[in-house]
Amino acid sequence: MLKKGKNPLFLFNGEALPSNPSIGYLEENEQLVEGTRNVRGQTIAQPVNRRINKFSNLVFPFLSLEDYNWLKEKVANFEVLLTYFDSEEMDVIVRRFYFGNLHGTPNKWENYQSVQKPTEYKGVKVDIIDMGY
Repeated sequence: MLKKGKNPLFLFNGEALPSNPSIGYLEENEQLVEGTRNVRGQTIAQPVNRRINKFSNLVFPFLSLEDYNWLKEKVANFEVLLTYFDSEEMDVIVRRFYFGNLHGTPNKWENYQSVQKPTEYKGVKVDIIDMGY
């Protein structure tokens, strides 16, 4: 769980992640354009909407089964209001994002009825992508 007194990197619908991802996620920023070519073959384009943000490869080195399921539930809901510091706006903002794929490797196990149950996951990764509005 997140250490008391330490601000999270992101809030999902106002909730903090179970723990902060490791330092070093990839922050991408792209501009969607509508374009065509003129009779000389030159590209003529204009921006559509604002620049789009994507936080790729948020990595959680280790998550408990409970924290992994918490994150899996958020991903299953697809859309999320993400609160984060925007380096372009130089302020904390809230925008609508969606989740990419979630990956995690079971790392520790325990006996559960007649099978093994994972109790910890390592190398958990998820992407969070701006919806543009």
